[in-house]
Amino acid sequence: MPVTKMKRLTAIVGADASEELARRLVWLSCVDLDVSPEPPGEELRAVDVTERRRNIEGRISVAADAIDLLSSRSTVKKKFLSPKPELERGDDPEKTAEAKELTERALSVRGRMEELRAERAHIVAEVESVLPWREYALPLSLSGTDSTDIILGSVPSGNAGGLSRLAEEFDADILFEKEADGVRYVSVIAHKSASAAVTRFLSSLGFVRSPAASLDGTADAILSSKRALLVSIDEEDDRLSAEADELSPSLPLAEYYSDAERNNLTYTDAISRMTATESTRYLSGWVPEDAVTEVVSELEAVGCAYEIGDAEDGDDVPVKLKNNKFAESFEPVVELYSLPKYGTYDPTFVMSIFYMIIFGLMFADFGYGLVVSLVCMLGLKLMKPRGTMEKFLRMFAICGLSSMFFGVLLGGYFGDLPSKISANFMGGEEFSLALWFDPINDPMTFLIVSLAVGAVHLVGALAVKFYVLCKTKTVWDAIFDAGSWILVFLGGGCAAVGFTLFAPLKTVGIVLVVLGYAILIATQGRAEKNVVMKIGKGLMSLYDTISYVSDLLSYSRVLSLGLASAVIGSVFNLLGTLAGFNFFGLILFVVAVLIGHTLNIAINLLGTFVHTSRLQYIEFFGKFYESGGRAFVPLEPKPKYHVYKEKIKTA
Repeated sequence: MPVTKMKRLTAIVGADASEELARRLVWLSCVDLDVSPEPPGEELRAVDVTERRRNIEGRISVAADAIDLLSSRSTVKKKFLSPKPELERGDDPEKTAEAKELTERALSVRGRMEELRAERAHIVAEVESVLPWREYALPLSLSGTDSTDIILGSVPSGNAGGLSRLAEEFDADILFEKEADGVRYVSVIAHKSASAAVTRFLSSLGFVRSPAASLDGTADAILSSKRALLVSIDEEDDRLSAEADELSPSLPLAEYYSDAERNNLTYTDAISRMTATESTRYLSGWVPEDAVTEVVSELEAVGCAYEIGDAEDGDDVPVKLKNNKFAESFEPVVELYSLPKYGTYDPTFVMSIFYMIIFGLMFADFGYGLVVSLVCMLGLKLMKPRGTMEKFLRMFAICGLSSMFFGVLLGGYFGDLPSKISANFMGGEEFSLALWFDPINDPMTFLIVSLAVGAVHLVGALAVKFYVLCKTKTVWDAIFDAGSWILVFLGGGCAAVGFTLFAPLKTVGIVLVVLGYAILIATQGRAEKNVVMKIGKGLMSLYDTISYVSDLLSYSRVLSLGLASAVIGSVFNLLGTLAGFNFFGLILFVVAVLIGHTLNIAINLLGTFVHTSRLQYIEFFGKFYESGGRAFVPLEPKPKYHVYKEKIKTA
């Protein structure tokens, strides 16, 4: 099906109304604005929002700090996987003002608490520097007399023996000396004439001046004063802590303020995409056709002059996929590859059917599929995600159902767990629950099925190519370039069935193959004027058979992934039941089965996703897909702590 049709929007609005227009477009969430459009015949300038953006980012940072404080104090814990609160769309100035006041108050509390912590750490450091000097009778700040200098500090205990030289070699003496924790604390008095020499000598011993020497008073007086300060700080910290606890129930309000400022940032982005004249703002962009009515209503509400038109050749039109609920779940797979070029075919619906089938074959296990589907549906129920995450969860839930279906057909129930329990716990025989065939015991049948699914997948790609050529070029191009290969594939399939199961189909298959090749030889050189070149190019086109055979063999990976999952599961089942039905055996069973199958699901789920996607990208898309589309990215709110109710549906 085609992608969503886009309409070109151009509008001019008065400068005083540009802010309101930006808000309305953001809340509509269906307009992709160009960056700095250029209207003809006007003297233009860019709208400078640098200062505004910086201020908003500062307020968001303030809100984040307040949220950190309130969340650390909150006694209400968010439930695991709980969805974000849902809000009505639009601004609420009164609530925003209230939230701003709360945030500033919380930030003030946090700032003061941090100041107190720093102040307390500083005082504690001072107290620790004073403690060794408690027996020192003089004021710590006393630096000497008119004729002497007093030096307070410490040397490593290993160098303390050198202190005896002070009295012998210098005009100095030790007033106070104390040993503690491998350090010798000393107060040295020296005549001013010898002070410099004493200082140099002490330095050679590893002397370190005490920071306590900068404090006024004796050690006991200082300690008493500092302890009183610590009590005062602790009391104020307790008061602030209580205030923070009192504010913590208002955490949702702080989160609301943060998201309100994030919305302001989005409004600013919208304004930055406008081009300014002296009194007007000019903008251009793209709107989905089914959202034009809503957009026009908002434009007229603010007095815009506007024009809605179709895309022209050369326009860089954004792409928005448009699918039903089932196919929409598989859109992330297409987006991981590349969006289709605007105006071309969107293969999501057709691809989703093949994706589901191939995924189910690769991951064919009822138990594994059940676990994947239940986990994904539980995630959808509890988290209520939106966007890509919601689509991925829906896709894996669908693929899990497909895995359950093929698991029943191929007998996969957490590998061969029922069989191993019967054989090793109950003394019975091993058995298979497969309704069709057992992949481990019949890998050739699995290979044939894999290649058959691959052939149908390739024919599906050619059928899409046939449809696209019919829509965009000519029916004859579709017949010559796609229909001929479809005949070859159908003929090959009929011949294979004819040689193995139903002989009459053999002749039909051969006829179809010959007819398909004949069309190729006759038409693939149709652009050439020379008859020889026409026939030569026709014959050369048959070489593509090798490419198609190579593509077909790529589907053997379905067998590889399917067998890998089944064999690994069987190994863990064997390990879990090997000890038999006893106490130790039950413990081993629980550990081996839980850990083993969890690992098997995780590893093979990733491998199945990657290889199923690869088959779509290379074998399927390679036949018809026109990539290179630019994603439709509308201006919309980008909240962190909430989600907003949907207002309009544009797809």
